[in-house]
Amino acid sequence: MYIKHGLIYLLAKLAPALASFVVLAAYTRWMTTAEYGMFTTVLVVASSVSLFAFGWLYVGIMRFWDKQEMGVDAIERLITASVLAIAGVVGLFAAVFGWLSGQVAVAAGFFAVFLSSAFYEAYQRINSITLRVNHYLLAEVARTLLTMGSGLLLVWAGYSWLGAIAGVVLGVMLVLVFSGALWRHFRLAWRELDMGMLRVLLVYGLPLSLSLVLLEVIHTSDRVMLGWLRGYAEAGEYAVAYNLPFQILMMLTSSLNLAAYPVVIRTLEKEGKPAAEERLRQYLVLLLAVAVPAIFGLLGIADVFVPLLVGAEFVPTVFALLPWIGIAIFANCLYLFHVSLAFQLAQHTAGSVKVVGVAAIVNLLLNLWLIPGYGALGAALASIIAYLICLMYGYYLGRQQFALHIPWWDVGKILLASAGMYGVLVQLPPLEVPAPLSLMMKILLGALLYAGMGWLLDIGEVRKWCKGRPGCPGFSMSSLP
Repeated sequence: MYIKHGLIYLLAKLAPALASFVVLAAYTRWMTTAEYGMFTTVLVVASSVSLFAFGWLYVGIMRFWDKQEMGVDAIERLITASVLAIAGVVGLFAAVFGWLSGQVAVAAGFFAVFLSSAFYEAYQRINSITLRVNHYLLAEVARTLLTMGSGLLLVWAGYSWLGAIAGVVLGVMLVLVFSGALWRHFRLAWRELDMGMLRVLLVYGLPLSLSLVLLEVIHTSDRVMLGWLRGYAEAGEYAVAYNLPFQILMMLTSSLNLAAYPVVIRTLEKEGKPAAEERLRQYLVLLLAVAVPAIFGLLGIADVFVPLLVGAEFVPTVFALLPWIGIAIFANCLYLFHVSLAFQLAQHTAGSVKVVGVAAIVNLLLNLWLIPGYGALGAALASIIAYLICLMYGYYLGRQQFALHIPWWDVGKILLASAGMYGVLVQLPPLEVPAPLSLMMKILLGALLYAGMGWLLDIGEVRKWCKGRPGCPGFSMSSLP
């Protein structure tokens, strides 16, 4: 079941990732750097506010779901009440900001994205919690197609960043309306709320929610401060460079996390802490075996991939920043989807706030220092340092609560295989074929090279996992009970 759900989640993540490349190619040709910077700034700020507003509820429900302490109806009532109450408060602040600053369009765009995405994320969490993974996949594919189609149409028609924002909102709302989610799941029932369970979720979830917001501070402060200190044009160029590795790595690592984290939780509840620690170690091998070659592979195909994907105005900045941003995003994913799990599994979520709080403060100070002189490169370096602090400090504190075993031997083999693949890809002479075909050939070659070296080096005991299995799918979480 777990490998099946993992593949479904991967497909659900793949759809928006591919769509983001399509709209990136169009938007960077149809918008100026300043307009694209405005669009991405509104999106990332709305995402950060949403994380803090609702993250506590979602992570709390996921952690306590196996204890069967609440039913689906109770979950839906809690989510509905939380979304409506918090959206009212956020809407008031957005209105005050628009009135005081005069940026009414920015305030309206922010609130529209925040409110629509809050309901959509709630709907998807309900699908995930109730194991309706097929509904999750269908909704994500439909949202992606509708968002992409309406956004491209509106931007092409001349509505610039406002058209792109409207496309995001339209895609989400159309899915909620046509799926019937708005009237099936979101009903007011204030008197039936389980206040005791709400308090449990708040105590557990608020520290995690705050830590996610602090991570978003690191994730978004670079673009916000670039726009403030150097202008929206440079923020837009940086956002394009950030989007490529972010979409690829987040798609892969978040899909693995969605499939593996419930396995670790179930093992902890049924078999105890030592067994769960071993599951966590196996998961880390899989995470690294996917994420590390993804970064090396992206760098190896960048000469073909980047000019094909983004407008010529953005290409030089993407080439210059891609290695640095790739390191930063890799460190972010490793902390978010592995190191931080120690605090969640031990129910010591306050520890994650301490870790990310230190990193966020350092990040803000470094941005203030580096961006005026070094621009986008300074922002990337500030992010690398902040995420490395998350990893090292988080590992130090987290292992005191829940053992985090690092499989150094496998780490070395993964790095060797990934570096070998990268070395071959960058030494290939330019192919006298159309750019899309050249890109596909390089991707296929890189995948075959890494798979072959992974088999020879026996990464994660891949030969043992494959032994006796038809088709030899390789190392996966499918063997877990």
